Amino acid sequence: MHYINTKTGDYPVTLAGVMAAHPLTLFPSDFAEAFGDYAPVQPAQPPAHDSATHKAVELAPVQDGGQWRQAWQIAALTAAELKALVPPKVTRRQARQALLLAGLLDDVQPAIDAIPDPVQRGLAQIEWDDSQEFDRHRPLLIQLAGALGLDGEALDNLFIQAGAL
Repeated sequence: MHYINTKTGDYPVTLAGVMAAHPLTLFPSDFAEAFGDYAPVQPAQPPAHDSATHKAVELAPVQDGGQWRQAWQIAALTAAELKALVPPKVTRRQARQALLLAGLLDDVQPAIDAIPDPVQRGLAQIEWDDSQEFDRHRPLLIQLAGALGLDGEALDNLFIQAGAL
């Protein structure tokens, strides 16, 4: 249980904080009532949101019918937070399933076949056929993603989707 100091607006305040502010008062272990300038804040579930693109941000509590309730706001993830969601590697299965779901799996082989240099094409074929994991920052993977029409953001999203499979 968290509390709000109704005079100062300090939030969140724990029971330990209330007790520290009133050292000469005995509190029962299950105390969850208003005391002095402190009022309990009833917890509330954050609103539904897509955690791949947004986050729930706790706001200052709101008073509703004489009781304080937790309040939330949905905010877009920052670029750094989005980047942190991208797995650095995915398994072969995850990659192939994500490509299938994106409608791109059948386009991989033609993209490899279109590589003009025979050595580079052979290296790409071996990598596609024999890799057990795919590294997001591998130059060949980035090159193939471009051939499939994926920019860096779209490739990141594909890796996030693959990581969830």
